[in-house]
Amino acid sequence: MGTRLDFIQRANGAYIERQYQRYRQDPASVPEEWALFFAGFDLAADPSRAPAHELRAGGAFALVHAYREFGHRIANLDPLGENPERHPLLELEAFGLGDADLDREADGHPFHGHSGGRLRDLIAALRETYCGTLGVEYMDISDPERREWLEQRMERGRNRATLTPEQRRLVLERLLAADAFEQFLHTRFPGQKRFSLEGGATLVPMLGALIEHAAGMGVLQLVIGMPHRGRLNVLANILGKPLESIFSEFESSFAPEDVQGHGDVKYHLGYSSQWDAADGHRVHLDLNFNPSHLEFVNPVVLGSVRARQDSMRDEGRSGGIPVLIHGDAAFSGEGIVAETLALAQLPHYQTGGTLHLILNNQIGFTTSPLEARATRYPTDIARVIEAPVLHVNGDDPEAAVHAIVLALEYRATFHRDVFVDLVC
Repeated sequence: MGTRLDFIQRANGAYIERQYQRYRQDPASVPEEWALFFAGFDLAADPSRAPAHELRAGGAFALVHAYREFGHRIANLDPLGENPERHPLLELEAFGLGDADLDREADGHPFHGHSGGRLRDLIAALRETYCGTLGVEYMDISDPERREWLEQRMERGRNRATLTPEQRRLVLERLLAADAFEQFLHTRFPGQKRFSLEGGATLVPMLGALIEHAAGMGVLQLVIGMPHRGRLNVLANILGKPLESIFSEFESSFAPEDVQGHGDVKYHLGYSSQWDAADGHRVHLDLNFNPSHLEFVNPVVLGSVRARQDSMRDEGRSGGIPVLIHGDAAFSGEGIVAETLALAQLPHYQTGGTLHLILNNQIGFTTSPLEARATRYPTDIARVIEAPVLHVNGDDPEAAVHAIVLALEYRATFHRDVFVDLVC
């Protein structure tokens, strides 16, 4: 029965529902393995019919499936503290259970990170994996291989970062460097427009970890597109643009070295540099220039990466990676986002997947999310292309680093788009 149950776990949720309705009308109308599965499900839903000490696999599967699908709804994602602690579809009553069942044995087989024990232990493991400072949306993905890969990667390690002491020190150093940069600009150039990264400084250690891990995978080039928010910080602490050059652009006497000038402001500028990774590999970084129409850089970055891949004869599309950093309001509000996402899935435009990072400061210039969009998350357009979304609390830099590395590995494995929503 173990093999058959594994097959059932990878089935589509809507298909399971249809089969279950047929079973309820006539158990003989569905294949034997489905009838056995639904019998166990019904047994778990009515505790009076099960042995007092045991919770059957059907009920455990339903519980695991619910947390995989809805766990992000009660995850600790908002640094401002607006996090619901309960959801009706995750309550014990939704599975025909109650507090008296918490000490019954539960078959944890459906959950990759649980080897058995009490129901309360299974729930604790599920909450740690899907309801911590990292919540994941991936159940809209119809490909069972991609879903299974994500479940294995997230559940075996409870979706937690496994950083060495040296890696944790680097996260702290990059976080402090990002904060110090913003504090200096605020003190030295008060009142000047700079689109601060304050509140979202976790972006810097995230990008540092992304580049280091990409280098270890053999990636040669990263092409980055991003809006104004945090651009100066990224230029300084990731691209390595000289600080004296950045600071001089704040001075009223600043004049570009180019005789013809470039006619642009400091938070539109791009830069290119080389990153020497700890393992000895070198990665070329290119932050594209970006105008005030925030998302217009998206197709420019993808076109640039596609051209570089073709030039390198990179048929696997793994030597160059596009990284698009978005603001939450612009991403959900500008039509070019949907156009670019759709175009990038076509054979002659593919780049092997884009890594999207939403710098979600929960406000669109002066507009709250409630008044800016009709969806719960700014990333809901990702469902159109069946891309996973990793929502992470910006006040947990280690979880954010774990999310960006997981996203990079997903892109490398499946050559498809993936999203990280950094809530700050």
